[in-house]
Amino acid sequence: MIETSDGKFGFTIGIDVIVSQLQLEPGCFLLFTKKLGNNFNLKVFGKNGVEKNFLDVDVDVPFVAPIDALNESYEEPHGPVHRFSRMAATDFMLPDRVSEMAKLDLCLKDITVRLLNRDPPVQFSNGIIRERKREGFRYALRHWSKFMKTAGIKVRDTVDFSFDENEQVLSVIKVVPYVTSSN
Repeated sequence: MIETSDGKFGFTIGIDVIVSQLQLEPGCFLLFTKKLGNNFNLKVFGKNGVEKNFLDVDVDVPFVAPIDALNESYEEPHGPVHRFSRMAATDFMLPDRVSEMAKLDLCLKDITVRLLNRDPPVQFSNGIIRERKREGFRYALRHWSKFMKTAGIKVRDTVDFSFDENEQVLSVIKVVPYVTSSN
C-alpha cells in the first residue's frame, strides 16, 4: 500500500512482497515511476548499477476494483444508462462499462460532460486518456483537477454519476461533501 507522509510517498505494505518475488539483495536500487491512479512502474538496478531484467518473473496481479469505487451499480444492465458512485480521488478512471458504452476501444474521443449538480447546469467537452492494462486498455478523464474545480468536487467527496449511451454524455448528478468525524 502506498501512503503519503509530509508530502512524500512511501510503502506501508507490500515492499516485502516485491523483495521476495524478485529475490532482491541488499545494495539493489529500486526506481518507482508513478503512473495513473495507484499504479507504478518499477525498475531494479543491481549493486553494480546495471538494470536487472525480470522477464522470467511471473507476478500475478489480482483484479481489484478501483480504490475510489464505492458502488458500481448496473441499474439497467442492458439499458442505455449506467449509474455509479465514486469517492473522488486525485484521478478518475472511467468504469469499464462506461468505456464500452462510449466505444472508446474503437475511437479515443472527447466525452460530453454535464454538471447537473450546478445551478444552472454546465456542459462541456472533456478529453480522455488511455492507459494499457494487462488485457486491453482503461480510460481516464483528462485534466481531472480542473474538472473537479469546475464541478465543485473535492477529494473524498462522494459523487453520483450517470452515463447515457444514446446521448454519449457523462453526467455528474450529485456531489456529497466528505465530512470528517470529530472525536
